[in-house]
Amino acid sequence: MAQHFLLSAAARTLSLKSIFSEGEEAAYRRFCQLRWPETDGEPICPACGCVDVYDLTTRRRFKCAACHRQFSVTSGTIFASRKLAFVDLLGAICLFVNAAKGLSAVQMSRDLDVQHKTAFVLMHKLREAMKAETRDARLDGEVEVDGAAFGGHVRPANLKEERVDRRRRVNRSGKRRVVVVLRQRGGRTVTRTFLREAQGVEFARERIAPDTVVSADEVTHWDLLETDFDMQRINHSEVLIVTE
Repeated sequence: MAQHFLLSAAARTLSLKSIFSEGEEAAYRRFCQLRWPETDGEPICPACGCVDVYDLTTRRRFKCAACHRQFSVTSGTIFASRKLAFVDLLGAICLFVNAAKGLSAVQMSRDLDVQHKTAFVLMHKLREAMKAETRDARLDGEVEVDGAAFGGHVRPANLKEERVDRRRRVNRSGKRRVVVVLRQRGGRTVTRTFLREAQGVEFARERIAPDTVVSADEVTHWDLLETDFDMQRINHSEVLIVTE
């Protein structure tokens, strides 16, 4: 069997070791290249779009030659009015996106040696940026739809005669949530949380473009999508799917 991509060297594109070994200047240049990729990191005025810009090197700011506005590489972004160094910001991004099982604010505060509230706010900013990136995205081509339930575990009573049927709604904790995932093959993935998986039907109609081939399992509520899309169904009890 071929090696999974996430286990290969090609998947390790952002290393915490390289970020801190390269230093602050390299992290700053990387931010510039990410902010202005069309000019290979050369600044563009966010107000008028002028590329004729003066570099105020002592303050790491720029001044537009046309509108005379001063700006920085983080102006108008989630990192505006930052206090952390660029190497710390890039390290925070690395820790956040590379955490295979999630990352707590306490853990990040210890790894970066910052206050807990600093790490807490920073992580919420990163989540908001990730959400904004796919807020208006519509998937097309071939899209896979599925849902998974998380949380809401009810611990059974110790005595057998005191145990209840935890499958009944009245005996649940109310904390159980279903994450519905829409995945475009070779493209983006968008998610949303619902109380029940059936509520994801309207979410799929909203985010999937017409004339798209949609793959789903045999759960009956996905039948409602057959009027809008070319549906392909899979029975997990009969077919084993192996993905790379």
